[in-house]
Amino acid sequence: MKEPKFKSSLFSRAAIGMAVASLVLAACGAAPTAAPTAAPTAKPADPTKPAATAAPAEPTKPAAPPATAAPAAAPTAAPAAAPANSGNIIIGGFDVGPGGFPERFDNFNAGAGHYAFEFYLSKLVRYCDTTLSKMCGDLAEKWEVSADGKTVTFFLRDAKWHDGTKVTADDVAFTIARQLDKGVGRYSGNFAALTGAADYAAGKTDKLAALTVVDAKTLKIALDKPNPPLLDTLSFIGIIQKKQWEKVAPADFPKSDIWKNGIIGSGPFIFSKYVPGQYVEFLPFADYYGGKPKVDKLINRFFPEAGTALIALQKGEIDFTYVTIDELDKVKGNADLKVIEGPSLVGQSMYFNQRIKAFDNPKVRQAVMYAIDRDTIIKTLWKGTAAPSNCFFSPAGPYNFKDSNPYKYDPVKAKALLKEAGVDPASLGELQFLTYYGDQLTKDMLAVIAEQLGAVGFKIKLRFTDTPTFNTEFYNADPKWALAWVGAGNGPEPDNVYTSHHSSEQWPKGININPIINADLDKLLDAGRTEGDPAKRTEIYQNVCKLSNELVLRAYMLESTRYGAASKKLNNFIYTPSPGGGRYLAYPEKWTK
Repeated sequence: MKEPKFKSSLFSRAAIGMAVASLVLAACGAAPTAAPTAAPTAKPADPTKPAATAAPAEPTKPAAPPATAAPAAAPTAAPAAAPANSGNIIIGGFDVGPGGFPERFDNFNAGAGHYAFEFYLSKLVRYCDTTLSKMCGDLAEKWEVSADGKTVTFFLRDAKWHDGTKVTADDVAFTIARQLDKGVGRYSGNFAALTGAADYAAGKTDKLAALTVVDAKTLKIALDKPNPPLLDTLSFIGIIQKKQWEKVAPADFPKSDIWKNGIIGSGPFIFSKYVPGQYVEFLPFADYYGGKPKVDKLINRFFPEAGTALIALQKGEIDFTYVTIDELDKVKGNADLKVIEGPSLVGQSMYFNQRIKAFDNPKVRQAVMYAIDRDTIIKTLWKGTAAPSNCFFSPAGPYNFKDSNPYKYDPVKAKALLKEAGVDPASLGELQFLTYYGDQLTKDMLAVIAEQLGAVGFKIKLRFTDTPTFNTEFYNADPKWALAWVGAGNGPEPDNVYTSHHSSEQWPKGININPIINADLDKLLDAGRTEGDPAKRTEIYQNVCKLSNELVLRAYMLESTRYGAASKKLNNFIYTPSPGGGRYLAYPEKWTK
């Protein structure tokens, strides 16, 4: 098949080379050890094994007296100038790019933004480092798993809230139970394996049977079946203070002002001040269990798009930001900046609105795949910094089905499949193709895709929106979009596919928005959620990939490398462009400049 001719100059970009960069930055460019005084002992991510798991040793306690109260983070009505980048402060565009969650502070509904959340909200557990390969304790000092894999006991370290009170097992139990309350957050389906979860979620009881507070520092979690994804699930959830939140009705959680006004956390920094449209200011917490942070302030600045943030970085106004491939050469040519490269583990795909009858037909979805020349798109637009995806899982990971159909560009076959399906694309009228991605590369790519779909008869109208508008239109009981371009964080845990692909997780209960409804897929996803044998579990998810690829449940397109850029003045700075940002120990209390 000959390469297509494109009308525009979209495929004439200058080549962008790959740069291998350290994920840990030092002042002189060397990679220092950024671990706390006592380094974490890695723990296996699978909580179904009947062995006690060692946790990080207790770091050196800070000498400073404990904080007595968390400052109220009062929003400022009038726009305020961003703080000057001078003195002992670090300023970053930590919510810039697809891993960010700008000016959204509801952690329980966060699809991204975890890097900034973890400045002030501790988790029970997090990944040990940027490889996302092993799990370590955060508030948990250690945990033990019963022989049958159905009881996990967490032992908490000595930690304090920002108001000076102790973090207790009651706080952790309260946080977990809230995930199952109707209307609170997006992770309810992830906790379905907890004993009594269904009755609690249905309102049949006000006590979640799974949770037993043994004492102030010990929590037992009972499971109906072994649940390998449990630790990964817990790494999404910021632990909140029961005293601050217990009088907030579950339905009021998502829009509660507490998230951005005086929230009490237990992380290394205190959420001090939020200036809408500008920044959040974080102050060091003197009694943080890992030691008082070394900077006087940490600032998270907001930017309308990545290019503006990069200009601020080049001017020295900020110390870090996400960088698009379009802008990468500007960073590489700047002697004061360091490129940070890593696998995104985010699959970019096209969602089909299967409420539209034509898109409920797998032959039509297969035709869409054959109509798109993604190999040329990756080679020419992405300059080889992306790889084609077969399914939800990373193409380089163990769950990818290696013999998947690659859907090589074949518009003739696309037209034949449409004819077999009895669908004339022109009869569908103008189809809205929605996305929240606003970078130039994505705009160019989707313009090419729209052109190629047009060549087989579809009429496509591209719509680029900001994230709030996208969320309103995308997560809708009666969506008007026909196609949507979305990035989904795969991460290391394959069960993350459950809430977007299982039929029980249809919107608004879960985030299966298409919706995808397939009994065979449901059986595989249910089996993978409880299978404790790693080899059998891998086979299950490879079959999930195979089925997804055959039926084109989404038009799974590609997974790219992503980039950040940081000032070389930063010391001990840890970052990788992980899916959704964060969920790994970055030790911001150790950062200096």
